[in-house]
Amino acid sequence: MVDSVKASDTDLDKVRERYRIEREKRMNRAQPGTPAHDLGVDLDQYIEDSYTRPVPRAPVFDEVEVLCVGAGFAGLLVGANMKKAGFRSVRLVDSAGDVGGVWYWNRYPEAKCDVESLVYMPLLEETGYIPTLKYAPAPEIGEHARRIARLYHLYEHALFHTTVTRIVWDGERNRWRVRTDRGDEMLAQFVVLCLGPMNKIKLAGIPGADSFKGKSFHTSRWDYAYTGGSPTDPDLSRLKDKVVGFIGTGATGLQCVAPLGASAKQLYVFQRTPSTVGPRNNGPIDPAIVRSYPPGWQVRRRNNFTAIVNDGKSVEEDLVDDGWTEVYRDLLASPRYAGLSPEAKALERERVDFEKMEAIRSRVARIVRDPATAEALKPQYNYQCKRPGWHDEYLQAFNLPNVALIDTDGKGVEAITANGVIANGKEYPLDCLIYGTGFETETLANQHIGIDIVGRAGVTLAEKWSKGVTTLHGMTVSGFPNFFVIPAHSGQAVITTNVVHMSQEYAEHVAYMAKSVRDRGAEAFELSAEAEAEWVREILARRIDTTEFLKACTPGRNNNEGRVDQRPLQNTVFGGGAFEYFRVLANWRATNRLPGFELFGVGNKAREQDRSAVP
Repeated sequence: MVDSVKASDTDLDKVRERYRIEREKRMNRAQPGTPAHDLGVDLDQYIEDSYTRPVPRAPVFDEVEVLCVGAGFAGLLVGANMKKAGFRSVRLVDSAGDVGGVWYWNRYPEAKCDVESLVYMPLLEETGYIPTLKYAPAPEIGEHARRIARLYHLYEHALFHTTVTRIVWDGERNRWRVRTDRGDEMLAQFVVLCLGPMNKIKLAGIPGADSFKGKSFHTSRWDYAYTGGSPTDPDLSRLKDKVVGFIGTGATGLQCVAPLGASAKQLYVFQRTPSTVGPRNNGPIDPAIVRSYPPGWQVRRRNNFTAIVNDGKSVEEDLVDDGWTEVYRDLLASPRYAGLSPEAKALERERVDFEKMEAIRSRVARIVRDPATAEALKPQYNYQCKRPGWHDEYLQAFNLPNVALIDTDGKGVEAITANGVIANGKEYPLDCLIYGTGFETETLANQHIGIDIVGRAGVTLAEKWSKGVTTLHGMTVSGFPNFFVIPAHSGQAVITTNVVHMSQEYAEHVAYMAKSVRDRGAEAFELSAEAEAEWVREILARRIDTTEFLKACTPGRNNNEGRVDQRPLQNTVFGGGAFEYFRVLANWRATNRLPGFELFGVGNKAREQDRSAVP
């Protein structure tokens, strides 16, 4: 970072009060987390695939060994590991037109990963691919997803532009019946829910969203026919005579604003809460250096990053050495904490947080020339309240004469009209309105999945989780045989900053379990209620109570828009850290006994006679 600023107790008292005032401004908004569909907004125009058109096909009636709902990196990693485990018929089903998940949908200008490519993009050694940049652009990441699908032959059974609508356990066949919106009815021995946390777009609850008569779209459905340019060309030439409004100043906004500002006649950026914006310092990767790394380099590098950023471990060498690791080395593992009591350590950590945030705010002041705009762009909250942002052109864009920040002082946009947006009591006429409002990640697990999943005895997953999530390791659920949930949905595992790291660990575990069932000659497994209850007790016992910290944060994704205490206590992550959780999984596998599970059903060979049956 920059500008080392030491925090006195007086400084801390002042900043706490400033943070409190900024939080209360945002909490006073009536319904800060209301999704657009709850206000009656028709989302169809926003979720239609603007990149590829569905290809007509006949409904599918068949059986596969493994069916993955979702074809993002989680689905691809599950598919790859299932193929490595010897499963031949692995089907990916996705509403998108190809694999890639969020990297299929997010093709907005200058979209890039914010975690280093060498640890974020999975299976680099297996595919032999070396990313071009430290933070790779979306088209390159999308192509890498397709590379994985080709390498592991995952296109063979895949169904795209297809949405799973209902999954029902068939106890007579010991199979899942899977139905889709295209009339498919398939059997699957194992079903893995791999939807990811960003499978539903969010417009935010702004009254009048359906009334706007100009062009509007969500960033995950970018309309290049309207704006000009392409995912590889940020020159949005068709906006040169357009007045554009952009709602959202999170990770997406940090990347979109600069190309929009460079292209539009006028750009208004509507802000409720500013993001932290550290320097990105992107640059090319030298392939020769990567080729010189000894085998296993990606796992070592990935583990090194997670150890620093998630678990706060002191490491001999920071292999990634970027903004993430620099900040979290200081926040979580500073030598300043050595020998301190828990109370003193908490106070010292608050000082470190203040110093980091002062560096962020100082950077804003140095870059943004207009003092009022700079002040509005300074984030006023603790560093860990929101996912940090990084960019080298976002703040600079506000120095352009055609770019205006419309800071709403925490209230957010008041309304959308036929002609534009109302903020701070003023209407801003627009030709185009773009939503950079992200995805619905804060909804409860039983609501977020959005699929009618019916287990044994006719109980739905939504019903079972209505009072709180119950799983073993965040992945399996009692009453739902041969069913896996990637923990982005359950939460009862760990959520790493590098989400692909956790997906890889989960995929290996899921494949091990499915292979163990097959190798034992059984057809199905079922988790015992006792093992499930024990894991819930473990989650609660190991839970790190961050309630008071999150309550003090400005509303956002991390704290359920300020209503952190409205979630069941068990809907939380494993409190022991990433690597302890990974050790729990490894030790469980090492028993080679599938503790907590019952295996049942006739041998797989007996099923071969029934393969031709149509469900």
